[in-house]
Amino acid sequence: MMASLGSDRHYLRELIGAGIDGIAAARREQAGIFHPPIHTAVWPPFAIGATVGALGTHLTGKRKPSTVAMGTVVGSLIGIGAALAWTSRGFAGSAVRRATQSVNASRDLHWLETHPITYA
Repeated sequence: MMASLGSDRHYLRELIGAGIDGIAAARREQAGIFHPPIHTAVWPPFAIGATVGALGTHLTGKRKPSTVAMGTVVGSLIGIGAALAWTSRGFAGSAVRRATQSVNASRDLHWLETHPITYA
């Protein structure tokens, strides 16, 4: 039982390593993760998110300054998150493809090691 658990851990480490190698390969292929550069792409969504958050909490009738401030902070964080996701979408797609290819190759190799093909 313990030997099986140890081999499963080793196999899981191989799969994780293959995924990380795939992401690293995608990173080496691309010039940058963010297109357009992040410092130009963040400000408009940040401002829109902060405005929507402030107006949203203000219009719901909760006009305490602390509530409006929290709405502004939450809205701006959502705006920044959306900007990061949008500007890194090209890299994310490439990284997922390369990681999937690498993990599948590792899985195929593991299967061939455990199920040797013998030709008669």
